[in-house]
Amino acid sequence: MLELEALKVDVFTNEPLAGNPAAVILGADQLDEMQMRQVATEMALKSTAFVIRSKKADVRLRYFTPLSEEPICGHSTIGTLWALAEQEAFGSSPGGRRRLETPLGILSFQVELGLDGRNVVWMTQKRPMFSRVDEVKEVASALGIGVDKMFHEEFPLCRASTGIPCLLVPMRSLQTIETLEPRESEVMSLAHELEVNAIYSYTWNVIDGDSTVHARCIAVTPDYHEDPASAMPAGALCSYLVENEFVPRDRADNMVIEQGTWVGRHSKILARIETRGSSIRKVEVGGSACVSLRGKIYIG
Repeated sequence: MLELEALKVDVFTNEPLAGNPAAVILGADQLDEMQMRQVATEMALKSTAFVIRSKKADVRLRYFTPLSEEPICGHSTIGTLWALAEQEAFGSSPGGRRRLETPLGILSFQVELGLDGRNVVWMTQKRPMFSRVDEVKEVASALGIGVDKMFHEEFPLCRASTGIPCLLVPMRSLQTIETLEPRESEVMSLAHELEVNAIYSYTWNVIDGDSTVHARCIAVTPDYHEDPASAMPAGALCSYLVENEFVPRDRADNMVIEQGTWVGRHSKILARIETRGSSIRKVEVGGSACVSLRGKIYIG
């Protein structure tokens, strides 16, 4: 009988029961794939991260939903690394660049002390790729709005990826983004056609004065749900805004995406984009977290 420590970590927030929840299973080296899937089902969250020793990096993570293994999950990564840093798994002063092994490959991360004295984990994503999307009417229909509610002429629809492809959809107002009525069958069909894992709507109108944009995310794999905080789409969005100079490059290292408000889990995702000349050199998404549940899980 294996006894493992299990955590529920609320990510991209400093308050329990806000942000995006993720399950973390520590010391999972002895679990096989079937056991990991069973544990993910038992934890009953959208993502469960399993912490494993790595021969290639500082730590290895595998990610499971109740349905399948994922190549990566951004909020689970931030939450797990934050929990490990709190336990001093990277030493009592965990600063400096470190390496994370994931199914998507080796990624870089670092832990910094925020202005409020809490640890902030920064996860490096892949350099962005962009392609314009012209299916304006189809996108509007899938989201249950009129074409006139989107800023598609000023800010074109874009398929963007910093590791996981998503569709970026600009909205004219906070009211529009609040009243979206996505049509599941159309969203799923559109996502399949465009080969994206999420539809990420955003607006320049924000609730908190320090935010750059407000966003909502409809995730479409492995199931359909609204995501309270989305690290990978946030990195893609901020890269797109900087690439097209919708955000001045001198402000690219201090971006904040607010999300999750309309599902009762207000979240703040940090992002910083490093540029050199006209090129984006590095994409980092960061945030803090808190533990809202701690216990043991037993596996026969």
